[in-house]
Amino acid sequence: MPIMAAHERSDARGAARLLASMALDCIGNPAIAGDQEVALNNVYRLLESYRTNAFFGLESPREQPTHDAAEKLTLMPPMERHVKEVRDALEQARAAAFAGKSKDQAVALIEKVLRAVAYPNLKDRPKPSAQDRKKATLFFKKLVEQLQLG
Repeated sequence: MPIMAAHERSDARGAARLLASMALDCIGNPAIAGDQEVALNNVYRLLESYRTNAFFGLESPREQPTHDAAEKLTLMPPMERHVKEVRDALEQARAAAFAGKSKDQAVALIEKVLRAVAYPNLKDRPKPSAQDRKKATLFFKKLVEQLQLG
């Protein structure tokens, strides 16, 4: 169990910012990427959730308030995790780095760069161009900027 979850402070913005920072570091310095395979795989999972899950970051409708005090205690809404802000930050970073490209195109390019960084010895995959790496770097820089807490 992550420390954040143990203390009920699981804020998706902080987790996404940490992952984006790690991806940015690995793209800038591929020598460290081998030690960060788990983090890069988690970046991949975040991007796939953003790309494929139509409900990613949508808030659930608020339930009608109850009048029973016991129900209020047991049915308290969970702590806000700020997933909507993560989705908004991903959208803004995508717009900045991939103007005119679809979400699928942008995520596919970013994932291509991450694969090349995480697994540099794969021979069957084409290496991303310098332009692709530059766009992925811009995406993660904008994402980190958008996810500033405080």
